[in-house]
Amino acid sequence: MLTKHLNGVEIGYDMSGYASGPPVVLLTGWAHDMRLYDQMLPLLVPKHRVIRVNYRGHGPSHDPIPDFGVEEQVADILALLESLHVQQFYLVSHSHGGWPALELADRLGKQRVLCLLMIDQIMTSPPPAFASGLQAMQAKDTWLEARQGLFENWLSGSTNAAVLDHFYYSMGSFGFEMWSLSCRVIADAYGKHGSPMDRMSKLGEPPAIRHVFAHPRNDAQYEQLHVDFAAKHHFFSYTHLSGETHFPDIEIPEVVVAELESLIHESGGKGGKVNGVSNS
Repeated sequence: MLTKHLNGVEIGYDMSGYASGPPVVLLTGWAHDMRLYDQMLPLLVPKHRVIRVNYRGHGPSHDPIPDFGVEEQVADILALLESLHVQQFYLVSHSHGGWPALELADRLGKQRVLCLLMIDQIMTSPPPAFASGLQAMQAKDTWLEARQGLFENWLSGSTNAAVLDHFYYSMGSFGFEMWSLSCRVIADAYGKHGSPMDRMSKLGEPPAIRHVFAHPRNDAQYEQLHVDFAAKHHFFSYTHLSGETHFPDIEIPEVVVAELESLIHESGGKGGKVNGVSNS
């Protein structure tokens, strides 16, 4: 892992590959780190330079730092990309890393953020169980039980060794401070924007955006939400994946990479979707 001191804090990141052209920038969700993309990395580097980013407070040091939110995440990513002389890039976000990703797309426009692959983020307003979990994880006497409930939902009974390792060694390494902060920031983002789709609809120059998701697994209403949004917004497509967990980037990395390659192809003006649904 490499580090830079930016905006008064330490930012961890790494770079892999040596291909020419715009790099792929990988953003995680909260309370885990760039090891999320360990399975995708070897599939990406033959064709792309890849930059994985840790948010402030997420590594290498987990020492407590002052509160921060989406604004600070965006400022840190912009400072890192500037320090690396990156102008154009393909962007990937996981879960609620979608909030800073959408903000980057809005600020930089499609001339710099060439496309955005969003992985398994709740695209509606928060479901009641998730909303109550966000609140419970902000209290010291209820956060562990609430986090366990989230973990069980995200795992869906999977025994995938790589997914379990990420839970044990990455997500399990963060304590109450980061989990409670993350839940407050996520709840605030939904309160401010309504939903990620509402945020997308307000982008000035949206790049090609695709949402790939495995959760919820059998929800016709959620599927229809994507169909309807794609019909109204030419830049949006989606793929409902066959994975079991909230972590298709770990569980089925070859499928997620294929979706990204398809989206990159689409961002070059050569199609890549049929009636809003990706055909990869």
